Formats: sequence, C-alpha cells, structure tokens
Amino acid sequence: MTNTSTTLPAYRSPGTSFSRTCLPALVPSCQEKGQVPGSDFPKETTTQGIRTQPRHIVTFDLEEHFHASRFDSPMRGRHWSSFRSRIHTNVAQILELLAQHSTKATFFALGWLAEQHPSVIHAVSAAGHEIACLGYGHELVAAQTQQSFRQDIHRAKRILEDVTGHQVIGFRAPSLSITAHTPWALPIVAEEGFLYDSSVLPIVHDLAGIPGANQWIHRLSWEERCLWEVPPSTLNVGGFRIAIGGGGYLRALSYPVLKSLLSRIEAFDKPIVVYIRSWEIDAAQPRMQDTRLSKFRHYLNLNKTAGRLHRLLADFQFGPIREVVLPIREQIRSTSVQAVHDSATGDHLNRSSQQLAIV
Repeated sequence: MTNTSTTLPAYRSPGTSFSRTCLPALVPSCQEKGQVPGSDFPKETTTQGIRTQPRHIVTFDLEEHFHASRFDSPMRGRHWSSFRSRIHTNVAQILELLAQHSTKATFFALGWLAEQHPSVIHAVSAAGHEIACLGYGHELVAAQTQQSFRQDIHRAKRILEDVTGHQVIGFRAPSLSITAHTPWALPIVAEEGFLYDSSVLPIVHDLAGIPGANQWIHRLSWEERCLWEVPPSTLNVGGFRIAIGGGGYLRALSYPVLKSLLSRIEAFDKPIVVYIRSWEIDAAQPRMQDTRLSKFRHYLNLNKTAGRLHRLLADFQFGPIREVVLPIREQIRSTSVQAVHDSATGDHLNRSSQQLAIV
C-alpha cells in the first residue's frame, strides 16, 4: 500500500448543519453481508487501495484519574463527585503540547465528564480537535448487557453532541474493553450512528483484546451496516504482541526504544495509532489505594509522560482520526457537500430543528 502526500480539500463547512435524524446516513450502507464462518463478529472486508495521508494518529482518552479501571469498584463509582478533579489542569497541559507542535488530535470523552465539566470539552473542540465518544460511565463492556451498553453509548453521544454542537462519529470502549466475549458490541456501535470504532486490540490482556484480530485499519460489515475499525498500534516483540501505541509503553520504555519500535510500524507504510489517557500526564495526581501491581502499572513514570510526548510529537506527524483515514474523511466530506445542497434547496427545513455542525 502506497501513501500519498496529496492534501484533500478541507471538509469543514462553517455554518453548515444537519439534523440528528440524518446522523445514521454517515454510516455507509454495505453490500457485503454475512458473518465470518465460525464467528459471531461482523464480516471483515479487506479493502484494497485504502490510502492514508502520510501521517499518524494521536488520541487521548478524556477521563479522571479515579476512572481508571484498575481502581474501579461500585463504591468508588457512587462517589466520583467527591474526588478532586484534575481534568482541567491535565487537558490544558495536553492542549499546550499539541499547540506547540501544530498538531490536532482525537479526544475520546466520557459523557459523564462532559456533564460535569463542559468547559473542558468546549476548550478541546474550540482548539480544532476531534471529539469522539468514550461511553458515559466508564463501564467495561463485559460488565454491561447489550441493552445497557446501547443506552450508555447513546446517552454519551447525545451529551457530547449537545455540548459541542458537532457530530460525534467515533467510539472507543473504556479501557478498550471490546473482547471476544462481547461480539455484539460492534454492531450496536454502528447502529447508534458511529462511523468508526477504535477499541479492538489484537493482543492477550486481562481487560481488553481479541487475539488474532486485524491489527491494521479495516472495515467491518454486516447486514446493511459498516464500521471502520481503527485499532491502536500493536507490534510483535520477542514473540509477544504488545500495545506499543499505548501510554503505558510511552511511560515504561525509554524514548529511543519506543521510537525505534514505532518506526517499525511506519516502515510497514501503516499509520501509527497512539492512545494516551489524560491522567497519564499528571504526576501530581492523588494516590488511590489498591494492589501493588495496580498502583505500579498506573503510576509508573507519570513524571516522564509530558517530555516523551513532546519528543513523540516532534518526531512523527500526527493528526486526528477523522482527517488521517481517508475513507472516513471522504465520507464526512461527501455528507458535508450534501448538507450544503440541502441548505441551498431548503430540504433542511423538513428536518429536525436541532442542528449539528459537520466538522
């Protein structure tokens, strides 16, 4: 697969909007139907000639330090509002780093966080970054029923769109927790109007992962729905596949080693997909009580995250998912053009009065 340096015209259309009733139209209709033999997962379509811009993807999960799944418990969940928030400070630092490198990113945000701290979501969106959905209450997918999962992501999507006034097209499960035990989750994500998912890790992990899943950006299809999957970067190192794009490895490995490993992905002519939790940049966060292993994994080298992220942004060209993956960009752009046509012809007057900007 060959990358291209051609820059497509911007798909942002200031003043262009369309109704919630039109949101599902962004999810492409698929001709391919059926399931992978012996699997409950949607049919996977290998797309020849998918071309991405010659840059990579950087994403952030907007969550508080007390949202971390390592520290999750029903008791803590009922008392989130009693914990001291660090999100304003953390996001301000991340936005400053991104601005220093003229880099835009995708921010997966909790609906709960958008309710509690809408100014944070506004600041991220106003800076030109993509807002995507991390669900509402940071519940692992396996801990939910199909109905409660649908309600959770539906609620979060509406909240984020109401706060930003922009369409939310991307989803990521908290802690990347779509696994082989929850094959029903991805079809629901598509049915709720998302264009892409970024939850599936082809690794063995205690909370996440579908071993053997496609490690590159690809399209899933079933019945009349499609969903682009944008997996965070993984790499085979010493016979083990690791989530090299995660903030944990950004903190655990020396930067020269990390850069060398990420460069191996770049050598495949594939985009690197990085994911970092917003609390990973905060060395001063309060310490939670838990097992030694959980605390080690959570607090390791937090004081080094900002410096290493600075070097990462300097060494690789990053952008948000909505701009880097051309099939997604083109789908948004074509919908934007249709919205302009509807506005010119008056068709938009027949739609809901609640409008969302296409960005």
